[in-house]
Amino acid sequence: MKPTKKQLILTIMVPSIIVSILLGIGFIAGRYTVVKTFQKEIQGNSKAYTLGSLLKNKKEKVKEIARAYHESDKMLKNIDNISWAVPNIPSPFVGTAPMPGQHGSAHINSMQFRSEKEVAVPKPVNTYRIFITGGSTAYSSGAPSDSRTIGGYLNEMLSRQLSPLTKQKYEVFTVANPAWASTHERIIIENRLSELEPDMIISFSGFNDAYWGRLGRNILWFSSHADEYFLRLTREVYRYTNQPNIPDITGIEPAEVPPFVVANRLTKNVKLSLSALSEKETDYVFVLQPTLFVTKLTGKKQGSLNYSDYFKKCYAQFDIALKNLQRDHYRYINLTNIFDGLGNPEDIYIDSCHFGDKGYEIIAKNIFLQIKDKVAR
Repeated sequence: MKPTKKQLILTIMVPSIIVSILLGIGFIAGRYTVVKTFQKEIQGNSKAYTLGSLLKNKKEKVKEIARAYHESDKMLKNIDNISWAVPNIPSPFVGTAPMPGQHGSAHINSMQFRSEKEVAVPKPVNTYRIFITGGSTAYSSGAPSDSRTIGGYLNEMLSRQLSPLTKQKYEVFTVANPAWASTHERIIIENRLSELEPDMIISFSGFNDAYWGRLGRNILWFSSHADEYFLRLTREVYRYTNQPNIPDITGIEPAEVPPFVVANRLTKNVKLSLSALSEKETDYVFVLQPTLFVTKLTGKKQGSLNYSDYFKKCYAQFDIALKNLQRDHYRYINLTNIFDGLGNPEDIYIDSCHFGDKGYEIIAKNIFLQIKDKVAR
């Protein structure tokens, strides 16, 4: 029997429809697989981390850390809002930097500085402008608000104690990001801050250079945690599109970088920062930050420290190099021992290099006492 026209059309179309359906299912399944591959990684790196999220299900630890805050009860109620680290986005020359917006207790302005206030250009008359650079401690991870960061406390002290005498307004902007080393600071000083009419730049630094050196990284040529995250995403995209693998070109040493090499690299960054600021005679202050690794405090936290010998050696080399550096408009401040006479580290430290607002206020006060003669001129 000869097939009808309808039967012929169905005979031709059915296989095509089945193939189309299978292709559609394959596309959807493939897309689902790709999305699932990226989803977990992106969700983990695109959110703000708070102190509460880091201490989830650690009630005893939370109670212990509350001792490092002026208002412990208030801190306990707001712990899920206290900023620890903010999402990073790819940024010119420094690799990655904070994403603008509000992230818990932290506000990041359009220039990626920790501040609700924008940087006015040109600078307002009778205004003394300070930028603080550094890693997570300069950022003040664990501070309950922007006003209780190192920069926030310093701004308040300058305004309250010096403005009545100098008739100047004071601005302190925090330009910091967790995991940044002195190289990130130097680049942002050269390329960004030097263009914003600074009167003083304070580098609150040292810990991360030693941290990365312990991991075998050359702090002049390495990728931070956020940089590595974006590189992983790019590699996955390359893999799914059948592109050649992106090689690792940073080079990681199999052992710790010798402390004197770490110190030489940090000092190079300081010298280059000074050079970038010399044309406008901007004051540059390097503050060697305190850390539990080199403190004389003793307590429960002290017993859990690892790698303290390496940090002590690095810090000793930092101190020698920075103390011997002689440049115009340069000042070196060593704050590694400011907590030594204060008793128990549990009353100050959250971990090896971060503090509650008690510690950040003490740091700001010490910096204020060391720079007020310069600022008041």
